[in-house]
Amino acid sequence: MPYIGQVWRVRPGKAEDYRRAHETIWPELETLFHRSGVTHYVIYAWGELLFSHMEVDDYEAMIERFNATEIGREWEVEAMGDLVEYPEVDPATGWPSVLDEVWHLPPARKGGGRR
Repeated sequence: MPYIGQVWRVRPGKAEDYRRAHETIWPELETLFHRSGVTHYVIYAWGELLFSHMEVDDYEAMIERFNATEIGREWEVEAMGDLVEYPEVDPATGWPSVLDEVWHLPPARKGGGRR
C-alpha cells in the first residue's frame, strides 16, 4: 500500500479557522475517502505549515474519484479554498505534489535483533 506525504500552508491568520473546520469533518467526506481506498489519513500542523500522511490503495484512482464528486469539490473549493495555499501543485490533479519517501519503519519482526 503506498504511503503519500504532502506539505502545504494555512494562509496567514487562518490557522484557527483551519483547525475549527477539521473539528467536525463531514461524514460524506469521510465516506468518500474510505470508498476511494484511503485506509489512514493524518494531517499535522506546525504553526501554519501542514503535513499529511495518507495510506491509500491507489493514489491516482483516489484522486480521480475524489475530484469527480460534488462533495470533494465542495470541500476543496468552498471549505478549504480560502484557508490553504499549496507551494507546489500537481497540475494534472490540483492536489499538492507528493513528497518523495526517504525511509519508513517496517513492521517489527519476530525474534528481533540485528539482521
